Amino acid sequence: MRIPKLIITVAVCFIGLQSLAQSTEQPEKYRKFSLYGGVGPSYFFNNLIAFKNDVTPWGYAFSFRAMWEPKHSFLSLGFETGYTRLYSATSTIVVSGQSTNATVKNSNIPLMLCVSMKFSPKVYANWSMGQSISLSKVSSPGNSRNFNSSTTSLSDFIATFGYRFIQKSRISYAAEARGYYSSSYANGTVALLFVVGYKL
Repeated sequence: MRIPKLIITVAVCFIGLQSLAQSTEQPEKYRKFSLYGGVGPSYFFNNLIAFKNDVTPWGYAFSFRAMWEPKHSFLSLGFETGYTRLYSATSTIVVSGQSTNATVKNSNIPLMLCVSMKFSPKVYANWSMGQSISLSKVSSPGNSRNFNSSTTSLSDFIATFGYRFIQKSRISYAAEARGYYSSSYANGTVALLFVVGYKL
């Protein structure tokens, strides 16, 4: 008779302790600021006239967003930047009467305001608009002259469609399809990014 009574007493104590622990648990704090970083391959829509056939359209893109995500709202606001290698091209040019190979690499750094909309806990879309810094780097073996240049493009935008396949309390993982347009030279790219998010 003692063993059943002992088992019942231990079970009652365990249930009581569990109820006490649940009653003292604090609700998880809502974190309204988040950081997102992504990387992936990109493809350049070749709109060049000169050296069109020498272009390598495949590149890569980095993305970074800092977002303010209010509670009970499907819209969030933030800032987006990153780095996109638009394309590279290698061709033969004439410098000072001599033929030499030269490689041109064009890249963009966006500096944009971002609006994000949630269609569900997993599906979202982003729209970013602002300016970009366009970088052009030229290298040629045996030539020490500097042909590098940079310009500012004022009316650029990024459109993103994303899917979060893992969502934890503070960390999330997502895949994004991204279109990027730079107005200065009518450059357009698409990219597929793997994104990690972290709530501050």
